[in-house]
Amino acid sequence: MTEGVRDKWNRRYLERGEHPPGVPDFVPELVPALRPGRLLDVGAGDGAASLYLAGQGFEVTAVDIAEAGLARLQGFARARRLVLATRCVDLGAPDCLAGLGAFDSIVICRYKPDAALWPQLAAALVPGGTMALVTFNLEHHRRSGFSARFCLAPDELVGIDPRLELLEYRSIECDGDCLDRYLFKRNNVA
Repeated sequence: MTEGVRDKWNRRYLERGEHPPGVPDFVPELVPALRPGRLLDVGAGDGAASLYLAGQGFEVTAVDIAEAGLARLQGFARARRLVLATRCVDLGAPDCLAGLGAFDSIVICRYKPDAALWPQLAAALVPGGTMALVTFNLEHHRRSGFSARFCLAPDELVGIDPRLELLEYRSIECDGDCLDRYLFKRNNVA
């Protein structure tokens, strides 16, 4: 299944034009909540969030399953004279974040991590670090027909990992999408 998912996303990115992705309206709103320093963009695609955040001074590492998306991201970054790291990973694989190091912030935009990824995400965040997740919710499914499998249920991530203190949870509408926004802070629980 992983190869099928990888192939699907690679095809999508290869079919896109030469223009960089637009920054979702909610991304600039996340910046004040993020801890400066090293930032991991999970499910980064071709860089809608990564490019903006690198431009704001974050040291970005972008991970995604699609090599074509990451290649586009690197091209857009070079054109803007931005430096960021990319790594092609299967986010469903055990230890997929191993070797990336620790991060001051993690951003996840329009991607729903599997339950098995959450312990890795919490472990990758330094104590006091922040994580922002903004992704589709079930209202988006009801309105658009988008697969419910990729949508968050109400309160789904509340208490997802004992190392992650919930700072904010709210539903928003942005760019025609119904989304849930979660902000977490990494506590000192081992």
